Amino acid sequence: MSDTTKTPEPAAELVPATNPDAGRPATPGAANAPPPVAAHLKGADLVPDISRESAQAGVLKQYRYWVGVTPSCPVESIDLAGINFPKLNEKIVPDPMRGGGKKRIPVAGALVWLSEDKVRRMRECLPRTVVRFLDSKGQREEKGTGENIGDNAERPQRGHLITIPTEADLKDRALKGKPARAYAPDTQRDVPAARFMFAQLCPDQVNSERGETYPEPLEVTGLDWPGTIAGLDALLS
Repeated sequence: MSDTTKTPEPAAELVPATNPDAGRPATPGAANAPPPVAAHLKGADLVPDISRESAQAGVLKQYRYWVGVTPSCPVESIDLAGINFPKLNEKIVPDPMRGGGKKRIPVAGALVWLSEDKVRRMRECLPRTVVRFLDSKGQREEKGTGENIGDNAERPQRGHLITIPTEADLKDRALKGKPARAYAPDTQRDVPAARFMFAQLCPDQVNSERGETYPEPLEVTGLDWPGTIAGLDALLS
């Protein structure tokens, strides 16, 4: 008598080892005459003395970036260092079918300005930010059918952000009589937030555009910044 016992299929991976979204499609395409001039301000009165101001207070450098989280991220957006990394946004474009009206189309991520201060803050916060998965709906097959009942579009995986407190944070909260809970890692469900986040320096800083495919996440690419960042060495030590 032959053994007809079926070998159980291996359980689907709950937490991805790498980001699966890189390379996926991300992008779903008469002024009035001025009134007569009655007064004039000289251009020289409208500009700062850059050499004097930069020597006294420094110049705030900022550049345009395409940022966001990829579709497999278990949260819809991540707010970090004063920057919102969204999964989707909306772009308002002309709609020729509506007689000069407008329509909204979904677009991936957001176009934002990053400054040196925000980059330094990212360097401080990201190593202490993780995503904890709550279930495996997005990766599960229905037993005996082979049908995926965890399609990421219909039944996405869920999770929440965890910020790992520093020792100074815990001591400060304890001194103030506030709850001070240390981070308890869950190696089966915790993933670095940088595995789902991307930040791409826009090649055209004047007419910035989103990319056509999702880039690799920050965990892989790191962050490019034109020039040097003051005080970065201290953060890396």
